Amino acid sequence: MSPPMRQRLTTENHVHLNQHGVRTMMHPAQYAGPVLGKSSLLAHLVDEMADWDIPCPDQARALTLKIIPGTSPVLVINYRTPPALTRRFGAQAFRQPDRRNCATKLQSGLVIVQPGGALGVIVIRLRAEAAANLLGERMLDFLDAQIGLDELFPASRISRLEEILAYTRTSAERFACVEKFFHANLRIRQAELVTSRAAALLRRNPQLRVCQLAARIDISERQLLRNFYKMFGMGTKQFARIARIESAMAARARGATWRDVAYKLGFSDQAHMINEFTEIVGVSPAELVHSGTGCGKDSGTRQSSAKSR
Repeated sequence: MSPPMRQRLTTENHVHLNQHGVRTMMHPAQYAGPVLGKSSLLAHLVDEMADWDIPCPDQARALTLKIIPGTSPVLVINYRTPPALTRRFGAQAFRQPDRRNCATKLQSGLVIVQPGGALGVIVIRLRAEAAANLLGERMLDFLDAQIGLDELFPASRISRLEEILAYTRTSAERFACVEKFFHANLRIRQAELVTSRAAALLRRNPQLRVCQLAARIDISERQLLRNFYKMFGMGTKQFARIARIESAMAARARGATWRDVAYKLGFSDQAHMINEFTEIVGVSPAELVHSGTGCGKDSGTRQSSAKSR
């Protein structure tokens, strides 16, 4: 397993933006951000692992995490008290169950994570094209839903994993435990290769049309759409829309203006990008990084930035 990396924040009351959501925290001196890790053994399956390890209750309560839709299923394993989760889309909001562990795939809206005490959670982002090797081929079951890991794997194994994580001291040890668990629970049946390849292509280039995608993998459009929906619970168009939102957030995190993001990702104009983002996330890009954070500054991204840049 490659050594974990720690993301450090450098400004007060900082809002850290990336393609997976908005992380808001009170002050960088209090918390340096999650430890991130890659899996060398399961590189084909695991895109990234993150360990949110905040044993101080006051420090944890100062954190708010907003998670936006993504193409990849996510596994969540708490080794301390589970935080409160609220699902929001525009003005609508409802509380989600406090599960110790779950698998999910958000396709619309936001999930607001608010710790009520000490936080300890491992978040594993799987590669969409390979997730069936671990979760099975019905991604439809995970869309905007929380599926307990004890419904997917033997409950005794999950309990044992939670127990081990609770007593480990470092993120590297936790990542190693999770990697070992995944490796032991891979399914014999592999993901359908043609559909998996289509998903990988769309993640790299969300602007591909269905006809272009079908031609690249040498399959009819009808068969591609049927197989794609069967595996992912959505068509290629919706998958590509979400992939483009991921790409937009990644580009923004690297410092690109919203105007540059819209141009590079093939939106007809900036208004088109904002509308697309709002239809999927429930808020505009600027509102996501500005409104409701409770932290004042937002690292230079003002509420009007999506319109003015």
